[in-house]
Amino acid sequence: MKIAIVGYGRMWKLVEDYAKKRGHEIAIIIDPIYNTSKENLLNTEFDVIIEFSIPGAAMENMKFYAENNMKVVMATTWWYDKVEEIKELFKKSNWAILWSSNFSLWVHLFWKMIENAWKIINNFDDYDVFWHEFHHNKKADSPSWTAITTANIILDNVDRKKELITEELKHRAIKPEELHFSSTRWWNIPWTHSVYFDSLFDTIKIEHTARTREWFALWSVVCAEWLNKKTWYYEISDFVKEII
Repeated sequence: MKIAIVGYGRMWKLVEDYAKKRGHEIAIIIDPIYNTSKENLLNTEFDVIIEFSIPGAAMENMKFYAENNMKVVMATTWWYDKVEEIKELFKKSNWAILWSSNFSLWVHLFWKMIENAWKIINNFDDYDVFWHEFHHNKKADSPSWTAITTANIILDNVDRKKELITEELKHRAIKPEELHFSSTRWWNIPWTHSVYFDSLFDTIKIEHTARTREWFALWSVVCAEWLNKKTWYYEISDFVKEII
């Protein structure tokens, strides 16, 4: 394939390296550092865009892609309150989008484990649940979108949990129906996501630790290969269903 990369951030070089290792060509890199903009895509021959940019740019970029019948793997986060709008745009388009809050295959396996665990533990009221995540101090969002996705999985599968709490609890105890997710940002610590199932007698922990960004880059390229044969709107769960 010919791949267009949008965003000159910390991921772009890894995406470029993995794309070339898998036999693809980088058609263009869109970023001010290259003096290029999304309009340059109109005069470039390519198959799929991979975008790791910033939330402020992502919405306008996706509208542009849909209007101009372009395929995009969207790896930029924190625009998901506009998902329905984007879905409608690509539903009317001849081309395609695939997005995810996390492009690590192993995180999706982690989510499947949590979902399946709660289908069992939901029947045992003795267990409560909480979450904590560690990220390096360059991480811009807290909680991460990985945390938000995990929380929604739990809320969807646990009858007794109704509300997500991510802020500090001041001068009160947590309510039984609340699900508490906490976050720490600290130096160069590996990205660590931990779900705890706790009872009076024991604790069960499911944990995922990521030590490198390379998985995100690799799987964004693999997703681009998959999307190249598709049209319309996809979430990464559609891709994962085919390989798990």
